[in-house]
Amino acid sequence: MSAQPIDRRIARQAARWFVRLQGNASPRDREACDHWRASHADHERAWQLAVGFHARFDAIPADIGMPALGRPANLDRRHTLKLLTALIIAAPLGTLAYQALPWREWSADQRTVAGERRECVLPDGTRVMLNTASAMDIRFDGQQRLLRLYAGEILVSTAADPLNRPLVVETAEGRLRPVGTRFDVRQLDGKTRIAVLEGAVQVYPAHTKDFLRLEAGQQTEFSRALIAPVATLQRSSSDWAQGVLRAEKMRLADFALELGRYRPGLLRCDPAVEDWQISGTFQLQDTDLALAALARTLPVDIHTRSRYWVTIAARES
Repeated sequence: MSAQPIDRRIARQAARWFVRLQGNASPRDREACDHWRASHADHERAWQLAVGFHARFDAIPADIGMPALGRPANLDRRHTLKLLTALIIAAPLGTLAYQALPWREWSADQRTVAGERRECVLPDGTRVMLNTASAMDIRFDGQQRLLRLYAGEILVSTAADPLNRPLVVETAEGRLRPVGTRFDVRQLDGKTRIAVLEGAVQVYPAHTKDFLRLEAGQQTEFSRALIAPVATLQRSSSDWAQGVLRAEKMRLADFALELGRYRPGLLRCDPAVEDWQISGTFQLQDTDLALAALARTLPVDIHTRSRYWVTIAARES
């Protein structure tokens, strides 16, 4: 297959044709698509890429022709068009280009970018607050209410369901079953962190039959096979929902990692100061102001190479 880039217009046409044919396409639709594919070599190339991505990455939701309960009819369709178009354009540039694309996150029903926080209300009245750089799918059917968290963090306040369907939160490591509760879930690298503010949550790791009931005031982390010992809920677990980062004798390196979640680019900490400790409350709405407050609290300088490259270092005498 040619390595020449595919024009964005053609990529979008291919995505549109592919999505259209996943629904109730008529024989005339299929004939028109065949004609479009045959009219230019790049049309066929874009089409084959769309087919390949669907088969390899399951990029097209199974219910593309019918909206899930409580979701706008064009939601999956719109996300799929964006996703397929981006993948078709990127693929000829080399495998690394499209393998790096976060297709699951790009096509999620609810997403936030770095620094954004947003609340959504589900059809049953459950409220979900998405933290910075988060992605979540919503799947309601006759048997359950399912939230799939692909990245980031969510704060869930459950509501009673008129149909008595269980609410399930799924992460890369397993499933969570809340019982009339308010809880925070964060997808980490290779593990999930769960903190229960109200009620209780049952934790089911993916690769073990063991499960844990976590009560209000408790938190833990779990992998696909193991659950860490239960700990007392940290007071700062849900502060982000109020736009606050609370540090209590936090290592400066950890502070930089946490604050860096809320800004684009790289926020790094010089090794010479990474073990210094910081305490205080910092506003997440403006991370530049938070860094300025840090410099007033500790003898550090904020070196800004650009908006996307910032370093915390010891203050020069």
